[in-house]
Amino acid sequence: MIKLTLKLILFIFILFFSLNTFASPIDWFKLMPEEQKILRPYAKNWSTLDEEKQHKLYNISQEWLQMTPEQKKRLKKRLKDWKRLTPTARKDIKKWFEWYQQQPEEVKQEIQLRKMWFQKLSIKEQKEMELRWKHSSKSNSYAQKTKNR
Repeated sequence: MIKLTLKLILFIFILFFSLNTFASPIDWFKLMPEEQKILRPYAKNWSTLDEEKQHKLYNISQEWLQMTPEQKKRLKKRLKDWKRLTPTARKDIKKWFEWYQQQPEEVKQEIQLRKMWFQKLSIKEQKEMELRWKHSSKSNSYAQKTKNR
């Protein structure tokens, strides 16, 4: 009974402090110069952002500060590639990611294995696979459309 009570008190204590992290806005002028530099795109409207968004951005800045130069370079490239995508492509990727997050661990592992297998192929083989996949996807979507008539 005492252990249960202690666990309950500990749980409430942790819950209280975790909820408290979003309880107050972050003052822009109390941020370190490095943090302000990272968050500069949000400087003008920082005070109008909701507290959750401020904390989310702040946490991202902390992660950025912990990254190696190689990790930063890779992330910058990925963000640049993301910006080049059409809104439709971004939407499709987000949908796929949401689907992926809901999958059991076995499915995720299978996807990772297939990804590694694909990456080991030569560029020529990868392009051929992509063409075959696109062709079969178009055929399947056409078959679905005609089937539903």
